[in-house]
Amino acid sequence: MFISEIGLNHKGNEARAFKMLKELVNTGVDAITFQIVEPVCYERIKGCGKPLSKNFYRNVTDFVHKNKKLIGFTITDKSMVSFLNIIGADFWKTVYFSISDDALQSELQKTKKLTFVSTGTSGEKEILRVNKKLKNVRFIHTQLSHRVEDVNLKAISRLKNLTNREVAFGLHCSNPYVLYLSVAFGPSDTFFYVKENSQEKYPDDQHAIIINKVNVIVKRLKILEKALGKGVKRKMEKKIE
Repeated sequence: MFISEIGLNHKGNEARAFKMLKELVNTGVDAITFQIVEPVCYERIKGCGKPLSKNFYRNVTDFVHKNKKLIGFTITDKSMVSFLNIIGADFWKTVYFSISDDALQSELQKTKKLTFVSTGTSGEKEILRVNKKLKNVRFIHTQLSHRVEDVNLKAISRLKNLTNREVAFGLHCSNPYVLYLSVAFGPSDTFFYVKENSQEKYPDDQHAIIINKVNVIVKRLKILEKALGKGVKRKMEKKIE
């Protein structure tokens, strides 16, 4: 799946959030996520505004499903899991500092829906410890750095082998061309943040893709996926004149 993350880049404005959503359902993305943190965090995270209402999440979940897309929630607020599960969340994502939050992970496991676990700042030892405890999860290889030198795409293949699970990729690099390169490493899913424009500052700003560029980028990514093939070198007829 190619998953666009609105995250908190709606800045607490429901009209803005729904406008972003409407634009995204008309692109080639497969799924869209919102981020839900504890109420106290909205005061601490610069520029994220205020929490969106439960009624908003109920309406947008219906809207996304009617447009034949999936909706996921990046969640740190354990108290919201039951509500979001009931209204139809398709999957979950946990942020880097929640990888060892046993209470939250346990609550998500109870829903029996796929959870994407961001590895963020974690090393292999911590990832393997969590891997033994959780069932219906996929790890997301991501680095909390905007530097190309820190992306470390080869870790996708290594984590697959170590965990015996599919591994996704999450973009935090400020260079969007990294998305194209990531295709060669066969991530199960690709996450990237989105924003409305380049004139404002957003909670996830430097690594977010402007929404009006999303469709072109996803189309290119899907074309590049076809170039991977099956990996077996077979005899074929010449197709070049």
